[in-house]
Amino acid sequence: DLPQRRDPDDRNRQEVVSQQPLVDAERILRNFMRRAFRREVTDDDIKPFLTRVETKLAEDYSFEQALRVGLKAVLVSPHFLFLREQAGVSPSDERLPKSSRLRKSDSTPLDDFALASRLSYFLWSSMPDEELVALARQRKLHQPETLRKQVERMLGDPKAAAFTENFAGQWLGLRAIDDTTPDRMLYPEYDDILKVSMIKETLLFFNEVLKHDLSLTSFVASDFSMLNGRLAKHYGIPGIEGLEFRKVSLPPESHRGGVLTMASVLKVSANGTTTSPILRGAWVLDRILGTPPPKPNVDVEAVEPDIRGATTIREQLAKHRQNAACATCHVKIDPPGFALENFDVIGGWRERYRSVGTGEPAFVNGRKMRYLNGPPVDASDVLPDGRRFQNIDDYKQLLLDDKDQLARSLAEKLLAYATGATPTTADQPEIDLIVSRIRDNKYGLRSLVHEVVQSQIFQHK
Repeated sequence: DLPQRRDPDDRNRQEVVSQQPLVDAERILRNFMRRAFRREVTDDDIKPFLTRVETKLAEDYSFEQALRVGLKAVLVSPHFLFLREQAGVSPSDERLPKSSRLRKSDSTPLDDFALASRLSYFLWSSMPDEELVALARQRKLHQPETLRKQVERMLGDPKAAAFTENFAGQWLGLRAIDDTTPDRMLYPEYDDILKVSMIKETLLFFNEVLKHDLSLTSFVASDFSMLNGRLAKHYGIPGIEGLEFRKVSLPPESHRGGVLTMASVLKVSANGTTTSPILRGAWVLDRILGTPPPKPNVDVEAVEPDIRGATTIREQLAKHRQNAACATCHVKIDPPGFALENFDVIGGWRERYRSVGTGEPAFVNGRKMRYLNGPPVDASDVLPDGRRFQNIDDYKQLLLDDKDQLARSLAEKLLAYATGATPTTADQPEIDLIVSRIRDNKYGLRSLVHEVVQSQIFQHK
């Protein structure tokens, strides 16, 4: 909105000029800093940056050159580079005596601008928009109904794709998809189209559950997935053609449904050659059940799968578990890992292991493969409480017996992602309250996001 003139040092560009440089500089800095700092700014906030501009003007810098110095200073300020969440008193807390405003963990309520930023980076991975800032300025954002409307608005915005990609990517470890490359001799069917399809299935599935407030138990077991022709062929599901993804009802005999049996998850929880019940079991305990196993003793030798097929991983683990120091943890870790043993390193279904050493010739569509068919897979085991399962389908049903634990685990993951801090023991009563509320809403994922945002854990620092 300011006039321009030809830059005397560069005739190919125009330079902004001002008749009232300090007045215009203050106005521009105020608007810029409000957006950069994601809050209202005071005269004291602006003063050091305006002083830089004034100093440069006194050194015969042009208006635009001097203003650029001030703007650059804003962009290296900790207030821009870091989320320095300011404490405040929410309207709901103002009615309480000061001694009652703190939670047991001595946290303090965020002010409305900090809450706007936390909400925006949670659901959009970006700065608040003008509507959030306006509500923060009016101190209305802490109102439960206002928050609920904003969450719905934000989840319906295209920018919410960042939540699906970033949260699901972190929670399920999808960013590790390229950490290993499947052995070409053992897995010649793996290619980039399959890899991209793997990731897209998981993200589209997460988005479908979120959009329609489907039960979070869908992440364990579901009767549908999002497939294209390439992935359907990999899963052995007929009738799906083309690269376009669509919602597909899964036949019962497919052994699919939920994230546990998605190729993306199965690949990132394996290496490029072999699968390990230990790694996959620990993954399930941590990511799905929220009960990560302790780290192994440093003096215990790791189990290395025999890729030549002379022994099975079950045989090796049986020997490993004879060590009393290992048995205590492996009785918890191994069962979920064994439940997934029917899936190879790229998520394909297998009845027998593939090997490069001992075994029988393998044929696919009449074509002899370079790998051999090794020993048969045994995916059965027993849980620490004595419940037995024969395969992944049985194991999924056992997981569904404790829906509250599944909900508690995901609530903790969401809170850690949203606040940047892992929930503590002091937060457990409120997490239990969140679980009880979504239990009444059939454990809906969208309902869980709402309850996380409404919680004191999210609204306090």
